[in-house]
Amino acid sequence: MKKKIFLATHNEGKIQRFKNLIVSTGLDIEIYAPKDFGLENIETEENGKNLAENAEIKARAYFGKIDMPILSNDTGFWVEGEGLVDAPKRKALGEKNEKTLTKNKIAKSLLEFWKEIAKKHGGKVNAAWIEEFALLDPDGTIHKSESKREVILTDQEFGKGHIQMPVRALYISKTTNKPSIQHSKEEELLELKPVTDALFKILTDSNKK
Repeated sequence: MKKKIFLATHNEGKIQRFKNLIVSTGLDIEIYAPKDFGLENIETEENGKNLAENAEIKARAYFGKIDMPILSNDTGFWVEGEGLVDAPKRKALGEKNEKTLTKNKIAKSLLEFWKEIAKKHGGKVNAAWIEEFALLDPDGTIHKSESKREVILTDQEFGKGHIQMPVRALYISKTTNKPSIQHSKEEELLELKPVTDALFKILTDSNKK
């Protein structure tokens, strides 16, 4: 019987990316999102001590509302000389209220913020996306995994990114030595292999129960 997974996010860019990556794991899984069940976006207070705890908080927000494993993640952006920013969007927006901004204005703010960080370090700086994943089974069992993707953050836009993932336009993948926004589908999967591996681990760990 095909396994079903619920994604605890309303971010369309993230939903599509998860779908593509889970397909690339080779696992036979049906993927659902809140909109498939008419569920409203659930605002969570991400007050965990680290990314892993925040990922679990996001998953537990839907616990009891869906009768299938719930997958969520939390992402941090590490920059050499800056350390780990565990809430990249909030850090970039600063005092701005996200609820009052359009998606275009949010994207512009994110691009401007991270361009300035790169400029501070001479226009290019080593960086890495750190992602923590949480998979919450219907019985309350939690599974976790982590991925790390090394990139070079720059102050240059190499193309136009997805409006909900704008920073992708600014960095070069260390795996391919190409701007991520210019990747072919095959190169994108290569860049995102650490994420695919983390997803494969967490999904197969759940199957072992």
